[in-house]
Amino acid sequence: MTAGWELIANGVSAPEGPALGPEGWVLNVCSFTRDSNPAVVGGDIVATHPDRPGDTRRLFNTSADGVEGIPAALAFGPDGALYITDEGHRAILRATDQGVQSVYLPSPNGPNDLSFDRERNLWFTDPWGSSVHNAVGGVYVLRAGTTVLEEVASGLAFPNGIVATPQEVVYAETRTGRLWRHRRFAGGRLGEAEVFAELPHQAGVETQGPDGMARDIHGNLYVAHFGAACIRVLAPDGTQLDPIAVPGRDPTNLCFGGPDLHTLFVTLDDTDQLIALQSPHQGSAIQFCPSASETWVHESWLELIEKSPAV
Repeated sequence: MTAGWELIANGVSAPEGPALGPEGWVLNVCSFTRDSNPAVVGGDIVATHPDRPGDTRRLFNTSADGVEGIPAALAFGPDGALYITDEGHRAILRATDQGVQSVYLPSPNGPNDLSFDRERNLWFTDPWGSSVHNAVGGVYVLRAGTTVLEEVASGLAFPNGIVATPQEVVYAETRTGRLWRHRRFAGGRLGEAEVFAELPHQAGVETQGPDGMARDIHGNLYVAHFGAACIRVLAPDGTQLDPIAVPGRDPTNLCFGGPDLHTLFVTLDDTDQLIALQSPHQGSAIQFCPSASETWVHESWLELIEKSPAV
């Protein structure tokens, strides 16, 4: 399926991990420095408002204490802070609405993506340094109110995007093209890992595989297929539906946004762009999202964004 698209931000260096922020602002990370925009460098966290395409603000940079930041994904947490997976720091960082960052959780390898569930548990993938020939990637959960990591899966060839719902946890293994699922049961118990789906391999493309993902209200899973120039759409049983074409070869991640959650925001690594696509289905509300919660107090985050310099 080919969808009309709108360019929201250009020159956002190696963009990843879009997240819906306050009042419709869309945040994304800039993983590495590129030449497309000298004002944006690796480690930057930026925000763009879809009603004002090109109005991109630089909020802060994750590089600190002699460590070069390599952020990969974002999620607002139950405490109102912004959580950032950063492969440079080998940790999940926590940023306040003042832009102050701290290491929240060191990880075994280096984290890539994360997902809070409604019970406030934090799930994340940890792939840094893993590959087909060095399958040391893992998936972990930090249960709410605890301080000890629980290993969900190990021996993975670059685990990547992850989505946790009350029924299941699904994550991508990029180098094998597989999506894995653990069913969730009462008392926090997880079922064994099972292959949820395997994405088709694009001939002639060396680096490819499933990356970030999001769900709609019907349980369909939207997966950024890096190297394949599309978003794969999978039904709740893993059946692959019509893919959505995107104007770049390497989509890295996506999130639902817009006033009715019918807009898909997609980051494209090879073109350094954030684009918007209209979805026929409404996105599932993200836990603790500033724009999706009537009780979330986010005026200070909005102030931080609006006073940040344009790039």
